[in-house]
Amino acid sequence: MIKVFTQPLGPVEANCYVVVKDHHALVIDPGDDFSALKRLLTEEEATLDAILLTHAHFDHIGGLDGLIEEYGVDVYMNPKEFDFLDDMRLNGSAYFYAKVKSHAVPKAVHDGMQKIGAFEVEAKTLPGHSVGSTIYRIEDTLFTGDVLFQGSVGRVDLPTGSERDMMASIQYLKTLPQDLVVYPGHGPATTIGQELRWNPYFR
Repeated sequence: MIKVFTQPLGPVEANCYVVVKDHHALVIDPGDDFSALKRLLTEEEATLDAILLTHAHFDHIGGLDGLIEEYGVDVYMNPKEFDFLDDMRLNGSAYFYAKVKSHAVPKAVHDGMQKIGAFEVEAKTLPGHSVGSTIYRIEDTLFTGDVLFQGSVGRVDLPTGSERDMMASIQYLKTLPQDLVVYPGHGPATTIGQELRWNPYFR
């Protein structure tokens, strides 16, 4: 069984997740400086294997370069958004108070099952919020980034967003097992079953 630790980071409190199993860890979406990570890894006696990005908007990548510099790990993401990292228009920071660029040289994730560090990770591209938005399933947990929130879905009005793509992505999410625990990019955790009952976008 994995452990999931949630740490909202940055001015818009994007959820950063630390997934731990058998003394190994992944960080998902480091949106800002994560000074507590070292203490958490020490307490869990875990080694950081890699960083995963659900998408490359500024509020999910703000702490990326700092973690890479400190831990020397690889970052994995959808290759459709490689150019978002150092493009402030594509990563959205040009439209907000923040000006965010990353100099990371990412590795590509592909749809389907893959080994990242010590973890078996199943990835699925679900565009709509952004062209390369990707959800990750690790065991019975689903990390949805800004595709799905508790009671809502992600905005579609930033560059590469698409309402039509979002609707198709929602149709896919509705087919997933209802007991899957969902860890979204913002806000509290939920389940697919709860969203089928209460999320107006699922109707």
